[in-house]
Amino acid sequence: METIAAGRFEHRWLSDEFVAESLRLGAEEQGKEHHYVPQMYLKRWTVAGRVQPVLVDRRQVLPPQRPKEVAKKTNFYSLPAADSTIDQPLRWIEKHLSRIEGECAGRLDQLERGGSGVMSDDDLKRDLSVFLALQVTRTVSNRERSLLLINGPVGAKREFYRRFDPGLTDADFQAMLANTDPDPKTEAINLMFADVRNGLARCLYEREWAVYRTSAPIVTCDDPVVLVAGPPHGRGVTIGAKFSAVALYPLGPEYLLVMLRPGLRHSGRYLLDQEETRSVNHEIVAAAASMVFERPGDDIAPHLEVPARTGNAEMDDDQVAQLDAAAALRHLLNGVTVRSRWAGARDAPGWPVRRWYSTA
Repeated sequence: METIAAGRFEHRWLSDEFVAESLRLGAEEQGKEHHYVPQMYLKRWTVAGRVQPVLVDRRQVLPPQRPKEVAKKTNFYSLPAADSTIDQPLRWIEKHLSRIEGECAGRLDQLERGGSGVMSDDDLKRDLSVFLALQVTRTVSNRERSLLLINGPVGAKREFYRRFDPGLTDADFQAMLANTDPDPKTEAINLMFADVRNGLARCLYEREWAVYRTSAPIVTCDDPVVLVAGPPHGRGVTIGAKFSAVALYPLGPEYLLVMLRPGLRHSGRYLLDQEETRSVNHEIVAAAASMVFERPGDDIAPHLEVPARTGNAEMDDDQVAQLDAAAALRHLLNGVTVRSRWAGARDAPGWPVRRWYSTA
């Protein structure tokens, strides 16, 4: 618990006061179509008001659509009960996120207007650390992994958490269980904010940030904060926000935010050449859960081939109950750990932009 407290990131968007205002404003919220990638972000790739979606696994180009028509799920944040149309206590979350997005639209414009180079505005960095951390936790794939963890066998969960915090005591773990909401979907929402507040925002904030201009257009995807493990790890490895060498966030078709792990440093050349730009696009396409977005006419994603996403076979409660502790832990780890498209691939490309990984 002390480890969690030490990593807590204080910000007004995560404060009780900001949440209370969202609760008040969201009391009359009626919208059911909730976006897990902000519309204001996807607008940065629009031409004549439309963005180009591409289904990655099929390499299928869909008709251009308005940002409000893509990257959404019905009642994604409201989690309606089976016998109701909308869950009243959770309607505020879409309002809460939209308030943050509204402010961050200007922050992204500000960052892009500053051009390429190292980012030195600390207030801007703090704001975007929260915004990007929320983007990591609000995706469909992250929600599914959270539900697997919440519903997993207790013994396996204990070992899972001990791997991340060897000092976790039985009392700590029991306190964690006691504070878990009995509704798994509600607890998944709680975890979304807890992960931001208790580690993820700080992990991003402590990185070395710089904006790069690209020599050709870049794409974005439905999981737009792209974590690159980097050497000496193999291509099939995913190691999370704390340990990955690079975190990428496309700012628009011509600018890329690059966040290096502490200890790495930017070389001072903030223009990506054609080959480096192509390698970044390949990485973004590979990071997509299912869909890439680009400007209509750019025609980038259909020509970048990546392995198809492979899901883990789901097990019902009876099957899980029959697993011993070791097997249950393996099942849990396989389900809640982010899986790289390149795992097991023989023709995986090298890590993008080699100059990012040098400590010299």
